[in-house]
Amino acid sequence: MQKKRWRALVVLRKVLTCAICSIALVALFSVHVPAFPSSKVPKFSDPFKLPTKRENKYQKLSAERSWTQELAPSHSKSPLPSRKLDEASGILEMEKLWKPPSNRDFVPCANPSLNYTPPAGSRGYLLVHTNGGLNQMRAGICDMVAVARIINATLVIPELDKRSFWQDSSNFSDVFDEDHFIEALAIDVKVIKKLPKDLANATRAVKHFRSWSGMEYYEEEIASMWEEYEVIRAAKSDSRLANNHLPSDIQKLRCRACYEALRFAPQIEAMGKLLVDRMRSYGPYIALHLRYEKDMLAFSGCTHDLSQDEADELRVIRENTPYWKVKEIDSREQRSKGFCPLTPKEVGILLTALGYPSTTPIYIAAGEIYGGDSRMADLQSRYPLIMSKEKLASVEELEPFINHASQMAALDYIVSVESDVFIPSYSGNMARAVEGHRRYLGHRKTISPDRQDIYLYIHTFGCVDLSWKSLVRLFDKLEQGTMREGKNLSSRIIEIHRRRQGSPRKRKGPISGTKGMDRFRSEEAFYVNPLPDCLCRKELPIVNNSLTMRGIGASRILCKRKKEREMDRMERLHTNPSLFNSILFILYVVVVQIHYHYPLHNLLSINTLIMIMGVSFLSTLPSLVSSLNVNANTPTSPHSTQPLSIRCNKIEAAVTDEDGFRRRDILKCIGASVGMELIANSGAFVRTATAADLIQRRQRSEFLSSIKSTLYTALKANPDLIPSILTLALNDAITYDKATKTGGPNGSIRFSSEISRSENKGFAGALNLLEEVKKEIDSYSKGGPIAYADLIQFAAQSATKSTFLASAIRKCGGNEEKGSLLYSAYGSNGQWGLFDRTFGRTDAQEPDPEGRVPLWEKATVQEMKDKFVSIGLGPRQLAVMSAFLGPDQTATEALLATDPQVLPWVEKYQRSRETVSQTDYEVDLITTLTKLSGFGQQINYEAYTYAIPKVDITKLKL
Repeated sequence: MQKKRWRALVVLRKVLTCAICSIALVALFSVHVPAFPSSKVPKFSDPFKLPTKRENKYQKLSAERSWTQELAPSHSKSPLPSRKLDEASGILEMEKLWKPPSNRDFVPCANPSLNYTPPAGSRGYLLVHTNGGLNQMRAGICDMVAVARIINATLVIPELDKRSFWQDSSNFSDVFDEDHFIEALAIDVKVIKKLPKDLANATRAVKHFRSWSGMEYYEEEIASMWEEYEVIRAAKSDSRLANNHLPSDIQKLRCRACYEALRFAPQIEAMGKLLVDRMRSYGPYIALHLRYEKDMLAFSGCTHDLSQDEADELRVIRENTPYWKVKEIDSREQRSKGFCPLTPKEVGILLTALGYPSTTPIYIAAGEIYGGDSRMADLQSRYPLIMSKEKLASVEELEPFINHASQMAALDYIVSVESDVFIPSYSGNMARAVEGHRRYLGHRKTISPDRQDIYLYIHTFGCVDLSWKSLVRLFDKLEQGTMREGKNLSSRIIEIHRRRQGSPRKRKGPISGTKGMDRFRSEEAFYVNPLPDCLCRKELPIVNNSLTMRGIGASRILCKRKKEREMDRMERLHTNPSLFNSILFILYVVVVQIHYHYPLHNLLSINTLIMIMGVSFLSTLPSLVSSLNVNANTPTSPHSTQPLSIRCNKIEAAVTDEDGFRRRDILKCIGASVGMELIANSGAFVRTATAADLIQRRQRSEFLSSIKSTLYTALKANPDLIPSILTLALNDAITYDKATKTGGPNGSIRFSSEISRSENKGFAGALNLLEEVKKEIDSYSKGGPIAYADLIQFAAQSATKSTFLASAIRKCGGNEEKGSLLYSAYGSNGQWGLFDRTFGRTDAQEPDPEGRVPLWEKATVQEMKDKFVSIGLGPRQLAVMSAFLGPDQTATEALLATDPQVLPWVEKYQRSRETVSQTDYEVDLITTLTKLSGFGQQINYEAYTYAIPKVDITKLKL
């Protein structure tokens, strides 16, 4: 009887598969047929084309298109005109390159609230000394405007920094429109140009305002100073105000100051607009903030692709700049962590991979590129149309600005804000300021090259951590020849940057786990992203449950939203045709009924088919419902009972009627059906993944976390045993014999006959500690006692981590909190993944043979090398395991350094340990330990799992 049921089920499975494939094939080779009467927005002719270089007047891609309002329902559809496929795809691809992200109807809303009042009577005068470059000073000035409002002060026009690296002598009025600044802030703060003469010699308080401070600090501590002083001088202006948790009107004031009041001087504005117009004559352009200047490279310590003479020159600059805290920097370390700006060559590779053609105009927003034309040669060969302010303007035109770094930077700022695409090669102050300004102006396209948004201050490093790790790895592969430029590289880079184009998102808060000032430092800066404080979503007024049409403006917004909803559905849901969904639903019901009566869980095709059809139907159910209710949801005119339709000219050609069959979805169904059938028939070659597998994985993961926690506590209480535990783990693993494939990390060292050997002398205390730990672990283990083989190796991992953490704490002057933060930010915790998976070793039942482990304290370097070679390792692994080769690591390394083959590796790891992150040392040590801990082991991936009691559903009460 059971065999007949199996046969019947197999036949039904085949019938269902054939039915799905037949329906899919019929739909695939048929013409596009609407499944339901549609009242979607009709399409129109004349697709939008990109402007060419020959056009005298540039037309922005984001400019408004023509809109018409139709007060009567449409009775016919206008099909798209036929055109060549290559022409259409080329236009659409080019448009996609330049098209800004949707602003999702977010518009500036920096106006004060109804409760906002004019400034109260001034209690004194606030003098401000700004610091840093142009954009650092901009942010500081805007913060000081808000501070003056909070403490009821009269703000004296700020003094610009003249002592920074750029040595610019410009005054405020030379860079900014002073009169406009005063007038624009009249309802917010009283601003004057100079301190009154009678107060010129008055006693003033010089105060370093506390960084990232909130309202309470200024209202209580700073405002209380008015009782003794009439003039307060802020010695610094950058980052003096918190990014978040301030009153809404204060946040809006910061935006008004930054984006409306702080306008550049008229001569700078005029020159900047002239440069923009000249760039526009070439068509849509990219503004590239190429931070490859001498000061940037000297500060960051990045010398990749530079000569030794150039590297020495940068080192001297860094050493002679007193306010740069870090003097000794490992360039390779900086690059591997992503702290270096992209080189011009790397930028060229990035732009090519993103798809920008060689004819793309590029504006270089930067100072003098270090290395000059020779350094720019590769980028210039890829993109000949590279422009700069020096190329776009004559010497006479630039003469008033040429010797003033802030004014030249202001010109670059204007051209960058107005560009069609902005790309920074390094996320410095200007890059962040421009990004925030472009977000405020409508979320213009800003491509941020794969940065990790971690604004994390490290005590020992003293700078901001902004990394471009993924790109660096790809570029390194290109240099090493393991990857070539082409479709593979392009697709990876495009995917990386798909969500890095400046679309609306809320400002990021602090990094989880950070405390104190580091918590404030880790937040995303206010001026990088003013949402949600200064950007609000624009909504249409709603009256009597219908849209109130207010002329062309309302229809324009409605059409734009129709288009955005259509594109969102295409990009995110990929909805299937409604008729096809209905058929899938019927089949889904049938299969569920079969599965209910024949619950054969080992038939992969049935389970998978249920999942595919169920998910497909549920994900597209809203589409089906909206199709059936399309007439009910159509907005109507308040003056007519007929449906009101809005016609949007030149809507994207890629938008198609969603109520028809789409071939790519059908192909997916065919592929899924055929693929699942092949998997189902693959027999013994495929192991079915069930819910039990997931449960077991979670059980092992939770158990492993508990083991690590227990070991951490035990080692923290007995730090003197860490060296013994490291060598204990090494001696247990290094008994592996490559020829016979015996020995290895099997826990045999626990036997008294093996632990008493001369090479294991002195490890009894470490083993006794592990015995105590094992008792505790076994007490809470639900899947049986832990194997000694696992316990010893994971004790070595915990001891290694403790050593790394102790090193980080030492580098932070003994401060445990900062040391932990340093280790979290720079440590190589992610490298332990493979080690953690080798969990489920088998204990040996007898000691390993004698003579397989050297006596490390008395062994020669050659004996050590021979032993490592015999198990498949070499001088590199020997050098990195120096901490495991006896209690005195310094003495061991001194011995190893006498061998010419081991010496280079010893020196490398010594240099690495002196750096902040010691990445090279950590990664190689973790890799070697992982390899050692797996020698000769067949991992049981079901170890420590346990059965979960079954629940009798019939006894449950609702």
